[in-house]
Amino acid sequence: MSRVIVVSNRLPDLEDDAGGHGVPGVPAGGLASAMFAALRGTRSPIWFGWNGRTRSETTGSALTVRTAAGVRLIGMPLTTSEVEHYYHGFANSALWPLFHCFTGRVQLDLEDELSYRRVQRRFAVALLRLLRPDDLVWVNDYHLLLLARELRARGWRGATGFFLHVPFPPRDLFRVLPDPKGFLEGMLDYDLVGFHVRDFLDNYVQASTGEAGARHRKDELRFGDRVQRVGVFPVGIDPEPFRPARDGTEGPEPSSMVRAARGRRVVLGVDRLDYTKGIPERMLAFEQLLRTRPRWRREVTLVQIAAPSRTRVRSYLEHKKEIDELVGRLNGELAEEDWIPIRYFYRAYPREVLARNYRDADVGLVTPLRDGMNLVAKEFIAAQTNEDPGVLVLSRFAGAAEELPEAVIVNPYVPADTVRGLEQALSMSLPERRNRHKALLARVLRGTADDWARRFLAALRSSGRARPVQGRLSRLFLG
Repeated sequence: MSRVIVVSNRLPDLEDDAGGHGVPGVPAGGLASAMFAALRGTRSPIWFGWNGRTRSETTGSALTVRTAAGVRLIGMPLTTSEVEHYYHGFANSALWPLFHCFTGRVQLDLEDELSYRRVQRRFAVALLRLLRPDDLVWVNDYHLLLLARELRARGWRGATGFFLHVPFPPRDLFRVLPDPKGFLEGMLDYDLVGFHVRDFLDNYVQASTGEAGARHRKDELRFGDRVQRVGVFPVGIDPEPFRPARDGTEGPEPSSMVRAARGRRVVLGVDRLDYTKGIPERMLAFEQLLRTRPRWRREVTLVQIAAPSRTRVRSYLEHKKEIDELVGRLNGELAEEDWIPIRYFYRAYPREVLARNYRDADVGLVTPLRDGMNLVAKEFIAAQTNEDPGVLVLSRFAGAAEELPEAVIVNPYVPADTVRGLEQALSMSLPERRNRHKALLARVLRGTADDWARRFLAALRSSGRARPVQGRLSRLFLG
């Protein structure tokens, strides 16, 4: 059986989540937990990426090796300049807002783009030292769109797949890039490209045929002598760590922030602090609920957990300031002596704390303005009890909305529609809540992270036109 080599921009930061929460050292939530679950059971898996270290120059940048949950984490450092221009610059100030359709936030700098291309080459050179001809290389996300092209240019002919964890924008928006044709030609060097939902795949196909001249037929793109398979592979979660205890007891799990609302109904939001997540829009909709539906004043509290994100990027600091000021205004204007409408927590929490809060909430409010999938929605569903489940209110612009139609679907750009969804969720009868939850849970359990990985890797095995590697690949001895 072939080894699986996962590649992503950043290796998981094990220290942040150590301390006995779940699998020792394995982060909770997001791409990291999904990838660890996906690699479970594969032979000698390796995860390669930036190890979070920086150097003043590229010379002497030895690889680091660690192990977590049976996965070897092999990392390389970046230079200070690369972190500034490749990571904070082109990846997060150009591609991230562009792929989420926030063109007004796109910052394009040719020096940033050049650094992005150079880092693709550095990744390729370092990765080739690890590869064997029959390995399956699985590249993840927008930071490494051009990695396959750099690997092919250096003789790699093995099966190489790419999965995009964020939306792919419509063709006319993708053309905002300085070299859209070149980027698409680079992506076409992958044997398989996967997306969460059909809309994202269709956008990619339209861009590839319209800009790069690729030919599309069924689930294939043809470009020159290459044949690329494209497919939809919705990412799932590992649901078991979020499931309630089967005997109905919580055991030693931590107390819930939700319970601190003193018996009132609770609407819960859990997000990274990012402008794509729609946190200010959510709070303004909650304000409208309280002002236009007086019956809910003093009866319901919004608990918002916002994990710090990209704290060195100015636009994120400005976004945090906007949320801080909004929370202060709303609590100042609406609070009563014995009731605070918004309880706001700017920090990350381990999985056990999140699971307990999901379970104790009456409503899970997941309303991104644009999202690739949104695993919080699935975690919320997994955490509910069958007897008294909470209700998921979900943005139509999250990829998860395509998979979870029994949620209360809302348009976060229209505050009145979010208000409508909140009132529907808060007023929903117990039989309806149970019926919706039963259907949603079945979907989550059918599409786990393990299922996602098996489907993607099976497609990669059948898609890769593996050819003998040209030249000799030196290997790093890892013991």
